[in-house]
Amino acid sequence: MLDTGLRIGEALKLEWSDVRLAPAKGAKYGYLTIRASNAKNSKSRNIPLTDRASAILRQQIRKETAFVFQRPDGSALYQTWLNQQHTDVRNTLKLPEDFVLHSLRHTFGTRLGEAGADAFTIMKLMGHSTVTVSQRYVHPSPESMETAVGRLEALNASKRQEGGTKVGTVEVEVKAEKEQVA
Repeated sequence: MLDTGLRIGEALKLEWSDVRLAPAKGAKYGYLTIRASNAKNSKSRNIPLTDRASAILRQQIRKETAFVFQRPDGSALYQTWLNQQHTDVRNTLKLPEDFVLHSLRHTFGTRLGEAGADAFTIMKLMGHSTVTVSQRYVHPSPESMETAVGRLEALNASKRQEGGTKVGTVEVEVKAEKEQVA
């Protein structure tokens, strides 16, 4: 959940047929498919796998069972059992009570934001129905705002070299721009 942002229910319903450890053609990472029937917003989505998530899944492969996370008899795990296991581990490690399994999903979103992902990308990866929910994970730092303006400057410079800059649908000539500056 930490490297995929899956909801608990999505993780528990994940089947091996939804896991692609090898990247698709032209892609860098393998991926998980969350089926529409298992997603909170009833929309399917693909989630690229980090190297760590891929390694963990490779260690768990059991082709004779459908579920990725399962009971010893191969049947699906129940969320209540998983929550109890988490509570036991949390208490043993003396972690704060507000650290719940869903905290791993929030950490995924926060780390995406810290890595520079925009709210729309976070929305798609986490399966949010609106970008408003995803915006809580995006906290622009002064450095990222400087980088964004630097990219804008580079884009503006390249447009000027091409001979013009589009403003809306109107073409502004570089010549006229230079005359105003002089």
